[in-house]
Amino acid sequence: MSNNLSHGTDATQLENTELTDLAAILGSFKRHWLVLLACIIVATMAAIALKFTIAPQWQASATIQIGQLPINPTTLIEPTAQAAERFKQRQLQDYALTAVGLPLNEESDARTGLFRKTLKATPGKNTDFVDVNVAGLSQEEAKNSLNAAVQALVSVHNVRLAPMVKNLNDRLEANTREMLQATTEKARMEASLKNATSTPAGARFEPSVVAINVLAKQDEQIRNLTNEQAALMDLRTKTDSFPTMLVDAIYVPVKPYFPKLSIFLAIGLILGAIAGAAIAIFLDRNRPKASS
Repeated sequence: MSNNLSHGTDATQLENTELTDLAAILGSFKRHWLVLLACIIVATMAAIALKFTIAPQWQASATIQIGQLPINPTTLIEPTAQAAERFKQRQLQDYALTAVGLPLNEESDARTGLFRKTLKATPGKNTDFVDVNVAGLSQEEAKNSLNAAVQALVSVHNVRLAPMVKNLNDRLEANTREMLQATTEKARMEASLKNATSTPAGARFEPSVVAINVLAKQDEQIRNLTNEQAALMDLRTKTDSFPTMLVDAIYVPVKPYFPKLSIFLAIGLILGAIAGAAIAIFLDRNRPKASS
């Protein structure tokens, strides 16, 4: 019973102490409201001044569609998540930086550092699209940087796509040659068989049967080649087989995306309020105590 009373008393005392401390803090704010207000004003003005000393940055954004290989079933040249990760690779970034004439060392040029820091890509969910964005110190710089980064990925994908396209074209050429040979041979055999049967003595039975069987096999070969050619042409002209490309034009807003005045105002207000509160509490705790 006494333990319960003791615990209850301790909790009440703790609560009273917390309320007393809170009341004391609020009292400090009231007594030193001018200090608090001055700190907020000074910090806000400093934040605004800092905002105008930072070079503005524009953000370019674009959406690319990952190309698809000319094979069955149709397959992406590279999974979207893997393509998005590729933008983090220094090799791709170096290719893009070289294309826009920037040095590769980010410590020697702020534009290079900004490019490496802000180049981001996000794969679309359950789609073959990837959203890419990057910042620049001007609208034109942001646009050129993003275009160079996109073209760097396109070049990588074209390297992957080229052997398959070449193989497809080679198979089409071989098919065309074989088709020409098969149709020529068929025409020759038909002519020979016709000539043999039109002679006065007539064609012997066994050679005619053999020739007809060979001719049937030739027809089957031509049908197979025709089907193969149709399948190859379908792969080459299929609408869902294409290289990686920009879906739309690169977009850069007219206004810079950083720094934003609203963010700096909020930071100034918060920091000023914290500083003013700390000074007010400090002044109250260090003021001379009234003699009894």
